[in-house]
Amino acid sequence: MCGELCKTSRVGHPGLFFQKPPKNIDSCSEAVHIISAVTQGKRDSDLIEFVVLNVLDGSVRSNFDCCIYGDAKLSFHRVKAVVKETYPQKRRVVSLKARQYQCFVHNISSPMKHIQLVGKKEFCNSSHIRQPVLYAPVKENKFAICAKIAYNYLNPLHLIEWFEYQKMMGVDTVLIALQQVNEDAYAVFKYYEREGIAILISFPCKLPGNIDRNFEPHKWNYHQSTHDEQVAVYSCKEILKGFGFVAVVDLDEYIVHKNFSSYTEMFKSELLPAFPDAAAFTLRVSFFITDWGVSGVEPLLTSKYIRGSKPIFNRFKTIYMPNRTATVDTHVVWPIKGYRRIMLRSHNVILYHYRKCKNSGNTTDVCMTFAKHGDTKMMNIMFELYDKVVAVKRRCGISA
Repeated sequence: MCGELCKTSRVGHPGLFFQKPPKNIDSCSEAVHIISAVTQGKRDSDLIEFVVLNVLDGSVRSNFDCCIYGDAKLSFHRVKAVVKETYPQKRRVVSLKARQYQCFVHNISSPMKHIQLVGKKEFCNSSHIRQPVLYAPVKENKFAICAKIAYNYLNPLHLIEWFEYQKMMGVDTVLIALQQVNEDAYAVFKYYEREGIAILISFPCKLPGNIDRNFEPHKWNYHQSTHDEQVAVYSCKEILKGFGFVAVVDLDEYIVHKNFSSYTEMFKSELLPAFPDAAAFTLRVSFFITDWGVSGVEPLLTSKYIRGSKPIFNRFKTIYMPNRTATVDTHVVWPIKGYRRIMLRSHNVILYHYRKCKNSGNTTDVCMTFAKHGDTKMMNIMFELYDKVVAVKRRCGISA
């Protein structure tokens, strides 16, 4: 189902589509597509100094203003939008760049509700689509996950299994940009949103621009899709910057410690004492390729496939500390001065990735060449995890 997160409306929609402005007014509305607008992370909202807009930007000059709205529909503040960051990968060959604009708001005393980007000759206009302003939570000792974008068909029981495992590992928050998903998967996401662990933001059902693409392997556009994905990571970076620790992992990936220590405990008792100047830790990956066939017991994904690869640095992912990090993408973190990214070449924590090969019949595909070995570690929590999955399945009314 496309769901309420993808529907359009004139006012209050998350700003993914815009009305055409009068032809005699220069406007950014045809070129810039706002995905999220996020405040600086402050416990006291009166101390917030800026709002960051995470966008897909097809403009040439990037010369815009921010119109900021409060409870009323009238704009009460207009300020220059400053380019904070542009994703550098392939940016010269894409039409819509992942970009961040920053709008300084330290002189605003009233609560900010919505924001717009407008051209220099365009008036602030509350009848145009306005982007809701999200206030970044501040949870310095908590662990969050950036799951990027959820799209297409997702197995609802596998989703429940993934969420319940994250809860067992002490995860406080999971941020997901929802695109178009099946009805049962949507019900699961909304369940965890009500429970308080999931933050759901909107992502365009139809991606903007002239290229027909989506996030399925056969519709992935190598250059443009990288920027589409990065704007979701930018949203994570800003919304989760008040957390102590953030992992960028997908919904088919599990961070697994040999003793199933909670993630924060693992950081505080093992990783940070060993690497006090670390900003991030990049994990080796064990691949559990479903094309290899069932090797364990059903119904859980993590107990059904127990034949995996040796841990390797392939499609690796990273856990980072926002207060020590300059920026981040799906696989890499850039620390601020004085800190470094650690490649965990030998440690008790591994990323387990459960997936199909992109081209199962192609024996030259790298995932088909991985050496296989048995790994029964997840069987140790199978019964506890299974009970949790069954309980949530019943509450969500899922029959599958």
